[in-house]
Amino acid sequence: MPVDHPNQADDPDDPGHCRQPDDPQAADAAPPAPLDQAHRATVHRANRAQVEHEYAAYQESARAPRGGAAGADANRGSWDEALPSLRAAWQEHQDRYPEPQRATPRTHTDGSWSSGESRRLTPEQNTEATKACADIHDEGERVILPAMRQIESADPTRVLAGLEHRLKGEDRLKEKIADALRSRPGLTAAQALSIVPDPVRFTFTYSPNRYADGVVAEVERLKEIGLEEVKLKNLWSDEQYKGINSQWRSPETGLRIEVQFHTPASLEAKELTHKAYERIRNTDTSATERDELEAFQRRVSALLDTPPGITEIRDFPER
Repeated sequence: MPVDHPNQADDPDDPGHCRQPDDPQAADAAPPAPLDQAHRATVHRANRAQVEHEYAAYQESARAPRGGAAGADANRGSWDEALPSLRAAWQEHQDRYPEPQRATPRTHTDGSWSSGESRRLTPEQNTEATKACADIHDEGERVILPAMRQIESADPTRVLAGLEHRLKGEDRLKEKIADALRSRPGLTAAQALSIVPDPVRFTFTYSPNRYADGVVAEVERLKEIGLEEVKLKNLWSDEQYKGINSQWRSPETGLRIEVQFHTPASLEAKELTHKAYERIRNTDTSATERDELEAFQRRVSALLDTPPGITEIRDFPER
């Protein structure tokens, strides 16, 4: 899902975008020492077990009887109970609207690159883009991933999720470069790549009761490892997507890193609606299908419980 959501406005008059940690010493704590690989794997498993245990306890408490109309509304059914029917609804949509065939990216004999009819790079642009993509992947694996693992090891109440998606593929990056060059032809390939918001991306997940405090602490830890905050969007009030998305920049290289913050349920919702979101953005999608896709995203998001304390986390607009 996007960092820039079309229905979410920045608040330039409020520089204090995030509430302060409950522990006044938390922001002053020294970053944890690096872990060796075996210890890191043990910590990751322990962290995941902790999050899953706390989420199960949260779901159990959410199912407890509550009085009045509010209680009846709260007991319409848990996310886990609704998920099979949501998946079936998405499959039914795909059956009626088959997935459009994606263009096949290819490098031509003259060294140029293309993906479909509109996305093209000259031989010189392709050479530059290939090197820039390799540099991004190297920095993402050699520098950013260990730093994120270090942050993960600092607190057992959350885990990194979806690490297999942490690097955007080279051809997908080249498609983004080609799109940027088409709209801003004066850029070089490297300059076009520098404005892609998520060439490297990570997701932290928390149990709902730990979510708000966890996001606040994570923002401070990301600053402590030397990243510059570019923007933060609290999208829990949005009708079609729930979560907090942020962008960060490496001051040495200019690399942009996306960090998303989710509960287990909101992460499942994001994964379930990701293809719907991609189709909504596709200009070839019909108005009729787009209306159905947006209704599906609203249906999914309406079932998610909002974590306590979330309204205190404010946006940080890009400047």
